[in-house]
Amino acid sequence: MLPPRGTVHTRAPRPRDDVLRAYGGLAVASVHEAMGQRNLLRGPRPLAPGTRAVGRAVTALDLSGSNLTLHAMLEVAGPGDFLVWTSQHGPVDSAVWGANVSESAAARGLAGAVIEGHARDIAGIERIGFPLWALGVTPAATGKTRVGWGNVPVVCCGAYVRPGDVIVADADGVAVVPLEDAARVAEGAASRDLRETTTLTPRVRAGESLFAVRDWSGNFPADGGRFVDAAWDRPASREAGAADTENGG
Repeated sequence: MLPPRGTVHTRAPRPRDDVLRAYGGLAVASVHEAMGQRNLLRGPRPLAPGTRAVGRAVTALDLSGSNLTLHAMLEVAGPGDFLVWTSQHGPVDSAVWGANVSESAAARGLAGAVIEGHARDIAGIERIGFPLWALGVTPAATGKTRVGWGNVPVVCCGAYVRPGDVIVADADGVAVVPLEDAARVAEGAASRDLRETTTLTPRVRAGESLFAVRDWSGNFPADGGRFVDAAWDRPASREAGAADTENGG
């Protein structure tokens, strides 16, 4: 249950520094796979090309039509934090982030931000280069007259995020790792990456197919898959009959 509207908590759990560092070179895809293909935020894309970020989740939950709590959380957030913003009614079509917000977040040392809404001043956002993931771009403004909640659990882009969870974001998207699972997931993702770089990639480069390397050839016939040595309009039986005729059979 949420506290009274207007409550902004100034504290949140903090992952260990070594756990956060373990995510530094890990791709979101690997992290997502290591969690059993769960906890992926659906929809946000990076607005500053080439950026990736890892940080502690701090959350802002605004009422629709306002981003006042987002700005309040920029008073609270600091170095290494990753701001996660959404509204009480889910995705919004207006711009809740702009170039000035990117300047402020960068100056305060935030690791990144993801918003279940849109941004504007895209040229400035790209120039500043602050790692930001959003649903899109629009010039439509957002009000600043109503306050929501800060540093409470939220559902952002379909994923449950609690203050203190680990956020990992890159060109593919954004994943949230529950704080209590963070060390285990980082280890699993790193092991997956190591297997791919030392085993899978060399075999694929040598000409083997993923079908064979991944052993999906077992799944294929198990679900009724089969290879037919004929064109789609010449079934194997017709091919055999035609060949017999041509050979005088």
